[in-house]
Formats: sequence, C-alpha cells, structure tokens
Amino acid sequence: MKPGLRLAFLLGVAGLAVFLYRSSPREVVLVYDLSGVAAPRSLQVTITRDGEVVRRADFPTPGAQVRHHMRLPDGRYRIDYRLLGVGGVKEGERDLTVSEAETVVLSLGR
Repeated sequence: MKPGLRLAFLLGVAGLAVFLYRSSPREVVLVYDLSGVAAPRSLQVTITRDGEVVRRADFPTPGAQVRHHMRLPDGRYRIDYRLLGVGGVKEGERDLTVSEAETVVLSLGR
C-alpha cells in the first residue's frame, strides 16, 4: 500500500472512531438536592432536548437528595421540575450541557 493511501486510510478510521465516540450516550447522574425544602412530598422532572421530551421521572416521596441515573448523548438539555413540599409548590428550570460522563448536583430547594 502506498504511504499516502495508508495515511488517508488511517485518518479516515481515526475520524470515524472520534465520531462514534462523541455520539455514544454518556453515563450521567443528576443529584437533585432538596435540602432546603421542609418535608418534600413529591418531585416531578422533565428533561427535554430541542423541545422534545427525553426523560420524565416522578419521585413520590423524595429524601433530601434524589439520584437520577441515565445515559444521554452529548448536547444541551433543559430540566423542568415541580417540587411539592409542606410550604407549597415550587417550579423551575435548569440548563444542562452533557459532554462527558459526570455527576451533576442541582440545588432545587433553595
């Protein structure tokens, strides 16, 4: 095989490997910190990407922290939450960018 052809082949294989690696889902753990909420009764979470729902989760009797394990491809996500506690309902949103396997702590009770 000619050196130029071999180099082009190796670069092509390396490029394909990088593409496949970047498009594979990452292990992501979201930790919802509810420590600022007196007696949380329920937590509802909706995760969207480009306006489409990726995940929905209901945690009916959450503790001070809730761990949410999932696999997500690289990209930007929006997390909408609804938290019910003794003091009433708290709703909000958070943005999340996934680019590697990671654990992210989100303080929702403050």
